[in-house]
Amino acid sequence: QLFAQGNGTINGHITDESTGEALIRVTVIISGTTIGAATDLDGNYTITNVPAGTYSLVFSLISYQTITKDEVVVSANQTMQLDIELSTSAIELGNVTVYAASRKNEKITEAPTAVSVIGLEEIRLKSNSGSVPKLLETQPGVDLVQSGVDDFNLNTRGFNSSVTRRVLVLIDGRDLGAAFLGQQEWGAISYPLDDVSNVEFVRGPGSALYGTNAFNGVLSITTFSPQQALGTKIKLTGGELSMFGLDIRNAGLLGAGFSYRVNVGYMRSDNWDANRITAPFKYPGLDPELREITDGSLKRMYGSARLDYQFADGSLITAEGGITVVENNVIVTGIGRLNLIKGVRPWGKLNYSSEHLYISAWGQSRTTPGSIFSLASGGELIENSTLYQIEGQYNYSFFQEKLRVIVGGSQKIGHVDMEETAMVGTKDYTITGGYGQLEYKPVDQLKFVATGRVDRTSYEKSRFSPRFAAVWSFLPNHSLRVSFNKAFLLPSISEYFLRVLAGGTDLSALGVNPGGPTFVYAMGNAELVPERIEGYEVGYKGIFLDNKLFITLDGYVNKVRDFITDLLQGVNPEFPFNGAPAGLDSLIFYGSPENGIPALPGLTILPSGETAIVISYANKGQVNERGLELSFNYYITDEFLLSANWSYFDFDIDEQQEGDELLPNNPKHKFGYSVRYTHPNGFDAELSGRSVQAFDWAAGVFVGRIPEYHLFNLSAGYQFSQRYRAGLTVTNLLDRQAYQIFGGSIVGRQLIASITVTL
Repeated sequence: QLFAQGNGTINGHITDESTGEALIRVTVIISGTTIGAATDLDGNYTITNVPAGTYSLVFSLISYQTITKDEVVVSANQTMQLDIELSTSAIELGNVTVYAASRKNEKITEAPTAVSVIGLEEIRLKSNSGSVPKLLETQPGVDLVQSGVDDFNLNTRGFNSSVTRRVLVLIDGRDLGAAFLGQQEWGAISYPLDDVSNVEFVRGPGSALYGTNAFNGVLSITTFSPQQALGTKIKLTGGELSMFGLDIRNAGLLGAGFSYRVNVGYMRSDNWDANRITAPFKYPGLDPELREITDGSLKRMYGSARLDYQFADGSLITAEGGITVVENNVIVTGIGRLNLIKGVRPWGKLNYSSEHLYISAWGQSRTTPGSIFSLASGGELIENSTLYQIEGQYNYSFFQEKLRVIVGGSQKIGHVDMEETAMVGTKDYTITGGYGQLEYKPVDQLKFVATGRVDRTSYEKSRFSPRFAAVWSFLPNHSLRVSFNKAFLLPSISEYFLRVLAGGTDLSALGVNPGGPTFVYAMGNAELVPERIEGYEVGYKGIFLDNKLFITLDGYVNKVRDFITDLLQGVNPEFPFNGAPAGLDSLIFYGSPENGIPALPGLTILPSGETAIVISYANKGQVNERGLELSFNYYITDEFLLSANWSYFDFDIDEQQEGDELLPNNPKHKFGYSVRYTHPNGFDAELSGRSVQAFDWAAGVFVGRIPEYHLFNLSAGYQFSQRYRAGLTVTNLLDRQAYQIFGGSIVGRQLIASITVTL
């Protein structure tokens, strides 16, 4: 930039290239500076006090192609008029980029892992659902089960559970996992889906970059920056199950490099949950519970605020925080259904990012001022937990970008206090890790990646997680890759230290505890060691037919050692079986599957002398997993997109001991499919579905079979103008009554309509 004495002004008018309509909220930034503006309701912009000189201007708007105008000359005390036409984003399959696969931006065809991307247009179309997991249900390799409006379990490549935590979920780099159970609480996200700009789902072991819990994959959710969401947006939703929602967002430029974004939201809905006090229940195999679900609708109240400061060199400081309050939710766990009366999840985050350096610190807590009640036992659970993390990463490239080095480290500190309701005492822990990655491209068509990370925790020795991968781009937009990964899954605080009553059953007719019920206790196991996985993977990505057809094929073989079971009987040596009571027929005690007679649970004598059923966790055997994932996306025309995928999973168990009950809790075959229509006049729609083969389920107190099901969803929207948009989403379009997790609710249809106003 060549500066002269005095300041000038740049102004102009920005329109849609095809319609001539004025475009509002276009961000106009002088490249390499923090100087900029946004277009008003008439499509006009003005940048004042610009030092005289020659500049490049960047014009950007969601759903439009970003353009840069060079050689813009500003003279002292003069006004420069620059009018621009923007065109809508064209089909650019070959230019889709991902970040989460390698912690760097790269073309999706060159990523060293299996990865799916959900872009802005699809998110906007499906945003009425209000749930991130609903965006993923038809993606390849995804194991998604739903039990309520806000109760989802997301996994990939086998061994799902009622409390799934084998996928690390990050929102703008912050871990969404709860400190006690370790699972994701989807309703605790402090943003509506309309604030999400991009979702990436990396399938396969990821501990080499992300540490524990990135066992089967990483889900990375990115929200809009203030500069990407300028203006005010108000969205009103309503629909079946007495659903009502309101979201308000405002973002703007404050000048001098500052920008902000603020959002608040409210959602209320009935649920599909039903009481189970007396039979008959919704489907066979369920046991009675001692407590009814609290009256009242499921509610979510949330809000967040973000302030950015951008330096002249492009580096950025971000400070943000938020809070979510959830009321009257029902969650399926291994100890039975839990009724969350009220949960509060505040959080805060501070980031610094530049071309080479990234530093982040965040903290979050979970409190339950309204308590959590076990519906099976009637007992009260209270949680007060906190998580803090600091993380840093540095990257640099050498030899004309042929060698790229990334180094980083993090420390997470957790504190859990259940106030003696689910474990004894309080627990504090730290997880400290450091990682490095070398990426070498001897030629443009060949890339080698070597990654390693060491993690040390309060309860375990150091763990090393390596990754080696090679990507051969043998043709433009066609690549083959091979990779080897190791990852680990640290037992959760719950799996280590749980102590809770999980229900009871009446065995007095069999001579057991004649004075009352036989109680079921869920106990942690302090002797657990981390679960380990060793994975081998090959994959292909290719784009055909003049950028209209995208095909991926991924195959994997995994060896899982020290597999952490769900809650089972007789697996914890601290609580061994006592054997069949005297005089009790062994057929009744051990059961007869051939004759349809269920086994009477093994009984344990507690230190108190009480006869009880104890379920606990253990490390069991070696599991060999193998699978295939095939998907394609085909643009029949510029308006019609056809997508389909097939996922196959199988396993066998080595070193299995008699009585071990290990089920993957997912089908061998599943399919996802969709057809989407997008018209330049502002109308878009998608019909999607998934088909899931029947499979057996065993997770804690819930053991049964999930029947085959086929579910369809419909989403549609119409953009009346830049200010007004109407939307419609119907999940489970045909209202097929199915339960997706044994012990969960039968999920029916829900129709949600919306109107969005942008000012």
